[in-house]
Amino acid sequence: MSVDWQSKVLSPLMAAFGQPISYYPVKDKYTNNHKLTGVFDEAYTDINIVDGLSVTSVSPCIGINLADLPFAPRQKDQILIYASFGAPLTDTLYIVKKVMPDGHGGCRLLLNVAPKPCDITSEDGTQDQ
Repeated sequence: MSVDWQSKVLSPLMAAFGQPISYYPVKDKYTNNHKLTGVFDEAYTDINIVDGLSVTSVSPCIGINLADLPFAPRQKDQILIYASFGAPLTDTLYIVKKVMPDGHGGCRLLLNVAPKPCDITSEDGTQDQ
C-alpha cells in the first residue's frame, strides 16, 4: 500500500504553513513569474574551513510542492519571498543555490540572497552606484 504524499502530506502542509512566493525561472530569463506557496526556513549547514575543521551556520531555504510548478526547479532560478510571519521581515529576492528533491513530490531549495543593483559590478570592474 503506497502513501499518497500529495494529498495526505504536501498539500495540507502548504495550506497550513506555506506563504506566498513568486518563482522566476532562469530559462525564461526571469520574465515569467509563477505564484505558489512555500515554507521558508533557515537550514543548518556545515562549512568546511581547513583540514576537516568545520563550523555550523544557517542558510535560507524554502520547501515547495513540485506539483505547483509546471517545470523542474533549477540552480540560478530566482524566488521572491514576501514578508510575513516566519519569513524575512521585508520582501526579499533570493537565487536558488541548490535543488534537493525529497523523492515524495516535495523539494527543498537552498537559497542565497540576490545582489541588489548597487552590489553588482559593472563590466569595467567598478561598482555600479
